[in-house]
Amino acid sequence: MASTVSRRSGALRTLGLDIVGPLVTFQVLRALGLTELWSLMLSGTLPALGVAYDWLRWRTLGVVGVIVLSGIALSVLLALISNDPKVVLLEGAAITAAFGIACLLSLRWRRPIIFYFAQAFNGGRHAVEGAEMDDDFERYSEVRGFWRTVTIVWGVVNLTEALVRVVVVEQASTATALTINRTAPWVIFSGLFAWTYWWGMRMRSRKPPDASPPNSLQQ
Repeated sequence: MASTVSRRSGALRTLGLDIVGPLVTFQVLRALGLTELWSLMLSGTLPALGVAYDWLRWRTLGVVGVIVLSGIALSVLLALISNDPKVVLLEGAAITAAFGIACLLSLRWRRPIIFYFAQAFNGGRHAVEGAEMDDDFERYSEVRGFWRTVTIVWGVVNLTEALVRVVVVEQASTATALTINRTAPWVIFSGLFAWTYWWGMRMRSRKPPDASPPNSLQQ
């Protein structure tokens, strides 16, 4: 029961601090007369509260925390050098595009980038699960094909998302663009994760007992 409560609390915190909170804060600050640029900037501080909470409680700064703080720092920098809210909003599209490009370029690496993310989620290459993932990748061509195809799909989807977000920022109002920026990445990530998990489970059901599927999908 404790783990269920924990997952629910984490989901509520993500919804409150990373999605709904920034949108509400932006609208309130605009109603109070603050400019679009600084309303946008201050709304971005809410996700940092979650990072600060994790640091104070666990003394850890995970990958998500680093990404959040890096995004806020980049937004501050863009706000200081530009008076255009669109420039700040385009920061999210730039990061998404960079990730998509990194996915496709990583196909030339020994392991594609999504494999490394999954391995980190399972404790890293020195953990038992991480070492088993390395072994699976080396032994089974199906596993190699799985991770490479998944990485291609993640890369193409992220590049497409970045392009759509650029169009939205250029054509829509700041409030609408902010809404898209805060909600679309979570929806798309959830869809990609669900598809990856489903395919991994399907592979697992079709493999003989001695050929385990990607370990990150066995949890």
